[in-house]
Amino acid sequence: MFNFIFINGKMAASGRARISVNDRGFLYGDGLYETMRSYKGSVFMLDEHIDRLFHSLKVLKYNLTFDGEHVKEAVRKTINRNNLGRRDAYIKVIVTRGINGRDFHFSSSYKPSLIVIAKNFRNHWADYYTEGIKIISSSVKRPSVGSPIYSHKLINYFENIYAKDEASYKGAQEAIFLTGDHLVLEGASSNIFFVKGNTVYTPPLTQNILPGITRKAVVGLCRENRIRARERKVHYRDFINADEIFVTGSIGEVVPVREVDRFEMGGNVPGKITSKLMALYRNKTSCSE
Repeated sequence: MFNFIFINGKMAASGRARISVNDRGFLYGDGLYETMRSYKGSVFMLDEHIDRLFHSLKVLKYNLTFDGEHVKEAVRKTINRNNLGRRDAYIKVIVTRGINGRDFHFSSSYKPSLIVIAKNFRNHWADYYTEGIKIISSSVKRPSVGSPIYSHKLINYFENIYAKDEASYKGAQEAIFLTGDHLVLEGASSNIFFVKGNTVYTPPLTQNILPGITRKAVVGLCRENRIRARERKVHYRDFINADEIFVTGSIGEVVPVREVDRFEMGGNVPGKITSKLMALYRNKTSCSE
């Protein structure tokens, strides 16, 4: 249970936290969110998360009544109110368009709602850092390019939940989205990387994928540590023949993959480059404390 939740400038005990049933976030999934981790009270890559949030808010025509500094302060207040200032925490920031009027278009009359949740962090990925996860291909197919939706972190998350349920049913921990012509895009809750030879590959942001914050950090770590990294379209046949595969996300960080559908990785899991990036990422988060 959450102890205290920030809702539109006020702290509410979790059992008393309320938002109107007429809010467009509830009615239509018309909202955005960011999921973050704090390490001993320091939120990792907070600026990058807030920048991404406000980019989406602007592109999707939200009537902004607050700025990034207000959101950062709300995050700090929520962490402190829940006595998480010296512990690792899970943080979720949600912005909805506000109370529904009669318009389906993006009316400037809507006043957004801001919600911040923070709780003690429990890492459900921890067991998989040494053994790797199993991923499956979702039955949900996406277009490769052209959608204005997938680059934003929308609270309308049903497609992802559906894919996650497919994974769970098949004993897997993650599902990946493919296009109709078998290009690999991203995971239901992660970005995708694979290693072939000494090169790390990941799908480009010009495709219908989320510009992940952890993805950005890992690409940066590759460049800083002379690990060759390339953004390119990834075909499924190349993916399943990779030397190493890993997924990234703010909660799991860098997670190795041991199996894709019925295809098992041939080498050690985690592989050499994956292990190095896992260590580099953890060092980066420890430096942020």
